Amino acid sequence: MKSSIRLLLALALAISSSVLPMWSAAAQNVSSTPAALYQEVNNYQQRRYQELRAQGKTFDEEAAEKMGKEQRKLAAGHATQLATRGDLKGVDIFYLGMLYNIADQRSEAFTAMRHFLAEGGADVSGSPAQIARNIVGVYGAQNKLVDEAEAALAAYLSAEPKVPFHIFQMRMELAQARRKAKQHEQALAHAADAFAAAQTLDPEKLPPRTRREQLILDAGVTLADIRQDLKQKEEAQAVVLKLYNLAFDLPSANLYRVVTRRFAGKEREAREARGTEAAAGRAKTAPELTIAEWIDQPPVTLEELRGNVVLIDFWYEWCGPCRMAFPTLKNWHKKYKDKGLTIIGLTDYQRTLGDSGMSEAQKLEWLRKFKTDEKLPYAFAVAKRVGDNQPAYGVSAYPTAMLIDRRGVVRHISIGVSPQELDELGGIIEKLIKEPAETGR
Repeated sequence: MKSSIRLLLALALAISSSVLPMWSAAAQNVSSTPAALYQEVNNYQQRRYQELRAQGKTFDEEAAEKMGKEQRKLAAGHATQLATRGDLKGVDIFYLGMLYNIADQRSEAFTAMRHFLAEGGADVSGSPAQIARNIVGVYGAQNKLVDEAEAALAAYLSAEPKVPFHIFQMRMELAQARRKAKQHEQALAHAADAFAAAQTLDPEKLPPRTRREQLILDAGVTLADIRQDLKQKEEAQAVVLKLYNLAFDLPSANLYRVVTRRFAGKEREAREARGTEAAAGRAKTAPELTIAEWIDQPPVTLEELRGNVVLIDFWYEWCGPCRMAFPTLKNWHKKYKDKGLTIIGLTDYQRTLGDSGMSEAQKLEWLRKFKTDEKLPYAFAVAKRVGDNQPAYGVSAYPTAMLIDRRGVVRHISIGVSPQELDELGGIIEKLIKEPAETGR
C-alpha cells in the first residue's frame, strides 16, 4: 500500500479538481497565482495526452511514466517558486501543499496542509479542507503521528464532501500504523472498516491504473494478519474465505488470481463454502453479458440459460494459449452438451485482429470462417468493445474461463491452460453437471 500511496493520492486529488476552480476563477489571467500554477500542473498529463493523440502517437505505459516524471518535475519547480514568497496565506497554502504532493515531496505536503488547516482552512467548506485532511491523515499515519491522523480522519468524516477512496486510504494507513505500534485492537477496527469500504468502492471513480481488486486484497490481508496477531485463527480464516467469495461475487478473475497466489491451498475449502452459499441462495448471480452478435447461437441471456451449467471462455484469436484450449473445449462440448453444459466463446470486435483496419462486418465474417476452420462446435459471442464485459468479470488475462452453475452463480474461475488448470476445471464441470437443475444442489 505504501509503495503506491503517492501516486494514489496525487491521482485521487486530481479527481476532485473539478470543484477547485471556484477558488481560482478570479485569478485565471494571472499565470503566477498559486491556483493557476496548480491548475497548470494538474492538467499537464491530460494536455500532453491530447498532444500525443493529435500527433498520431501511441499512449502506452512508457509514455505515461515519462509524463508522470515531467509532471512531478513541473510541480516541484512551481512549489519552489511559491515557497520563496512571503505572502502566502489561506487557500494559497493549500495549493502549495497540492504542488508538493504531486511532486512527491510528502513531508512538505504534510507541513503545508497542516498549516492550511491551522490557519483557518479547517473552517472552509468543500473539497480543499477535505483534501487537506486526507493528506494529513495519510502522511500523519505514515510518520507515526497517529493521534493527529486520527483527528484528521474524524474531522473528515464529520464534513463534506466525502470521497470513499479517501476514507479507505486513511483507514488503511491507520490500521498499519496501529499494528506497528502493537495497538492491535485499534488496528483491527480500522482494518475491518477499510476492508468493508474497499468492497463498496466504485471502480469507475478510482484513480487511473488503480484496481479495486488490489485494494480489496490489501485490506483483506491486513485484516487477516491483525486477526492472527490477536490469536483469532478462525476469524482470520474467515477473512480469507471472504476474499475468495468476493472474487466469485463481484465477480473478478483479477481478484481470484491474486488471492489464490497469496493464500495457496485454500481453494478447495473456498469452493466448498461457495457451494454452500449457492445452495442456500445467498450467492449473487453472474452479471449479464453485453453481446453485439452471436455466431451459431440465437441471442440468449444468462438468465435464459438458468438450469444449464455455463462456461464463458474469454478469448482472442491472437492469444496462443487461448487456441491451445480449443481441443479441450471441444471435448467438453461433445461430452456434456446433452447433459446441460453450454459453452460460450466470448470475444469482441475492438481487439480482434488488432489494428487490421477491418470493419466490424469484416471481422464478423472472419470469425465465422475461423470458427468453421477450427471446427469449434460451441457458440461464439461477439461484443463491440473490451469494456462491454471484461470489467464486469474482472478479466485482464487470457484465456479466462468463468464457470456458472445451474442457479446462475459463478462457482469457479480458471486462468490459463496449464494441464493442472484444465484438469481442475474439468473436474468442477463434472461436479456441477451432476447437480440437479431444479435445486442447483
